[in-house]
Amino acid sequence: MSSQLEDRGFSGLSLILGGALRIQNKSELEQFLEQPKAQGLVRSAPYQDVFMVIKTVGLADSLEFLPLTSRDQRRGFIDLDCWRKDNFHVHSFMEWLAAFIQCGSEETVRLARSVDPELLAYFLKQNIQVHEIDPEEPAPDAPLAWTPDRRFGIEISGEEESATMARLLLDAVFRFDPSLGYDLLDRVHWGNLVALEEEAYQNKRRRLEEIGFVDYYEALEIYCGSPVTPLQGPISPAFSEREDIPGSRMLPALFVASLSHTDYLRDGLQRLKSHEAIERITRSLAALSNRILSVYSVTPGDLEKVKPALEEVRDFLSLGIEYMSKGQQLQVLEILDSCDLQTIFKAGFSLVADLQSRANKILQAGGLQLQDRSELLLDSPELEFFSGLRRQRPLLFEGVQDCHRSSYRNFRTLADIQQSALVLDQIEVLSAQFWRLFPYHQKLIPRAKDIGSGCGNREVRFCQLLNTASMNSLLSRGFSYQALDVRAILDLTRTALASSIEKMDLENLLIGPVEQQVSRQVETAEDRKVLAMYFTRWISRCAEELAPLLRAGEIDPRFLSTLLVRCPL
Repeated sequence: MSSQLEDRGFSGLSLILGGALRIQNKSELEQFLEQPKAQGLVRSAPYQDVFMVIKTVGLADSLEFLPLTSRDQRRGFIDLDCWRKDNFHVHSFMEWLAAFIQCGSEETVRLARSVDPELLAYFLKQNIQVHEIDPEEPAPDAPLAWTPDRRFGIEISGEEESATMARLLLDAVFRFDPSLGYDLLDRVHWGNLVALEEEAYQNKRRRLEEIGFVDYYEALEIYCGSPVTPLQGPISPAFSEREDIPGSRMLPALFVASLSHTDYLRDGLQRLKSHEAIERITRSLAALSNRILSVYSVTPGDLEKVKPALEEVRDFLSLGIEYMSKGQQLQVLEILDSCDLQTIFKAGFSLVADLQSRANKILQAGGLQLQDRSELLLDSPELEFFSGLRRQRPLLFEGVQDCHRSSYRNFRTLADIQQSALVLDQIEVLSAQFWRLFPYHQKLIPRAKDIGSGCGNREVRFCQLLNTASMNSLLSRGFSYQALDVRAILDLTRTALASSIEKMDLENLLIGPVEQQVSRQVETAEDRKVLAMYFTRWISRCAEELAPLLRAGEIDPRFLSTLLVRCPL
C-alpha cells in the first residue's frame, strides 16, 4: 500500500485534507445533493463531520440533507449539540426536532428511533401528563388525546411551542411506530425527571468518550504529566482508536489547513506515505482535538470557537515536534512514527509550563510587588508578558518581540521559548537587585504609604520609583522614592538646564545618580548590564514626558506617568 500511494503522488497532507466531507455553504450543499451517491457519502462519514456540515450551512438550510443521515449520526447530533456539561439543553433539542418535523412524519419517527428513549421521555414529561385510564373509573376532567387502545389519556401541559412539538412527535410516533409510543408513555408516566436526565447523560458521555470527548476535569489531564525528553521511545496511544468508531476527518483537515509551509509538523505529515500511519495520525488528531474542545467546552459545530482550540493543538504539537527532534527536520518523521500525538502535545506544553512555573517562583520570591498591593511593579511590555505567562493556559505577549504589537498568542517555536526564558532571566535580576539601590530597604519591600502621597490610588511601577529616586538625589534628598513636589522639579531643571530643556539634556541629567547607585550597590557586571537595559529605557520615557512640560513652565501632576508627584490639595 505504501509504495502504491507513493507512486500515485499522494502525501499524508493530501490524504488528510481529501478525506473530509467539506461543504462550506448552501450552494455547495445543493451541488453535493445532486450526486447520485450522496447518501452513501454522508452515511460513510463520521457523525461529527456531518454535524459540522449542518452547523456550517445552517440547520434551516439543511432540511434536504437531514434525510440522508443515519440513525447513529442523528443520535450523535443530539449528543454533540444538546448538552451543556451534564444538563440537557431543551431549546437546542427543539431546534433539531423542529427541523425533522419539517422533513415529515417519517423523518420525525426516524429521529425518535435514533435518540435515547430516556431523553425523549425527559422532553415529553416536561410537556405532557399521562393518565392511565381505568375503564371502571370516570376519565379525568381535562382535554385528552387518546392512545389507540384508550389505555392512556394524554394531557398537553407544556408551553405553547414545546407542547406543540410534543404533540406532533407523539402523533408521528403512534402513526408509524406504536410500540415506541407506548414505551415512551410508560417512561413518562413512571419515570423521574432527574433519573431520566442522568441516565441519558451517562449514555451520551460514554459515546463521546469513544471519540475523545471527556469530562472537563479529565480533559485537563492533557496539560499534566512529567516532562518529555527529545526522541523518547514509542508510547502506547492514549486515546481510544477502535476501528468501529469512525473519528472526525474534518477536524484533522481543518488542523492541517492551518499549518504554515515552514512548520515542522507540516513537513512531517507531508512525507508520510504509509496508509496505516496516516489513518492512525488522523484518528489521534481527531481525538486530541476533541479533548481540547472538551477543555474549552466547545461543540464542533461552533466553528468560531473551534478555530482557537485547533490553533492550540497545532502550536503545541509544532513546538513539541521541534523540541523532540532537536530542530532536525529529518527526525520529524521518526517521531511521528514512534510517538502518539498526546505525548508530542505534552512535550510542547511542558516547555511553556516550565516558563509558567518559573514566573510563579519569581513572584513568590518577592520584589515584584509592594507589601500591601497585589499589582505588579513591572512596566510594559514585561508586565503583560509576565501576566500572560501566569494564565491558566499561558500565552506569549508579542510586545516583547515587537514593540508595535500589543496582542497575545500561543507559543509556537523554540525561539519563543528561548526568548521568553531570557526575559524571565532579566525580570528575575530586576526583582532581586532593584531594592538594593535603596540602602534602607534592601531587605524590606515598602508599602504604598511608605512612598508618599504621590502614589495615591494609582498603581506604582518600577519606572516611577527609579525616576523619582534619581530626581530626589539631584535635589540632595538621597536616592529615595519619596514623592516629589512640582515646584522642586521646576526649580531643579531651570537651574541645571539653564540653556535649554531637551529630551537628551534631561536623560543626561537623570542617568548620573542612577549609574552611581548601581555601581555602588550591584556586585556583578552581568546584573548591572541587565539593570542598565531597563533603567535607560525608563529614564528616556521620563525625559520624553517631562521635556515639553518643562518648556511650557507648567506641570500637571495628574498627567505624569513616569514620576511620583504629590498632587496639590
